[in-house]
Amino acid sequence: MTIVVIPVISSKGGVGKTTLAANLSTALAERGRQVLAIDLDPQNALRFHLATDPHGAQEGLVAAAAGQLPWRQAMQPAHGGVVLLPFGTVDDERQIGFEHELSRQPDWLARTLARFGLPQDMVVIVDTPPGPTVYLQQALRAADLCVVAVLADAGSFATLPIIERMVDKYCRPRTGYLGSAYVVNQVDPGQRLNHDVFALLRARLQSDLLGVLHLDSSVSQALASALPIRGYAPLSQAAQDIAVCTDRLLARISAHVSAPAATPPAPASSLRQEASR
Repeated sequence: MTIVVIPVISSKGGVGKTTLAANLSTALAERGRQVLAIDLDPQNALRFHLATDPHGAQEGLVAAAAGQLPWRQAMQPAHGGVVLLPFGTVDDERQIGFEHELSRQPDWLARTLARFGLPQDMVVIVDTPPGPTVYLQQALRAADLCVVAVLADAGSFATLPIIERMVDKYCRPRTGYLGSAYVVNQVDPGQRLNHDVFALLRARLQSDLLGVLHLDSSVSQALASALPIRGYAPLSQAAQDIAVCTDRLLARISAHVSAPAATPPAPASSLRQEASR
């Protein structure tokens, strides 16, 4: 197996992208994969889904990138055996400075991941801000496969070309890119417009449709309890939907052609063990 980098992306906000990133992370870990979840969104919200102590994730990726703390210290053990690298809570000046550095170094994320010496069976899930941003550019340049979160509404359908153009620009020209996998969130068959838009999306996406997440109150309840959906309501529709998406995602990953590692394998102690120290 090789390291697989999977950004979770969207063309607009409010589509459940961070919730999807968090639950894919824990579901992949349940299936035996080592998972590093990186929050590349300045909202720093992934911690509320994954961190065992969300308020203890004040420093993270930005501070480590600036050399203010070691990378291993910026990472922390999270729910389900996932390792979380939070964005960190930063003020506007630090955020602008970090964005300037990302603009100056377009492949910063890819090079940083290469330096980590990650275990060769690791999946890296990257949460990103919605729409075209320097963060999304970084994630796409490092991506092996993209998971695109959309809603079954007119806004998502209309803005889908925005994200697809960016994927075409930064991902598809690279040899070995596995393509995009779409997840339609908050599907409610009882709503006519929702049903009709979902039918349009399904017809357009075809084999690229990874799965659907039905409208389920357990999603918001799980977030309020700071737990993954499966940890809060393992028998819920949402938990079943995540399981289906995860199994299909693993099937896509299994098609990943093995390539020579750019970095040596990690030592016997796993990244998860290091993060727990």
